[in-house]
Amino acid sequence: MSKVLAAAVIVVLVVIAALWMMFPLDQSAESGQPPPHAIDQSE
Repeated sequence: MSKVLAAAVIVVLVVIAALWMMFPLDQSAESGQPPPHAIDQSE
């Protein structure tokens, strides 16, 4: 059970890190520009 919990925690951390890299919330909030993923979806 502990191994499953450890694996789940690692997966969650990796997903959060990936989302943080894809959607830089702190940078977009400071610059005020739309996030790059909005441009990718429009294309």
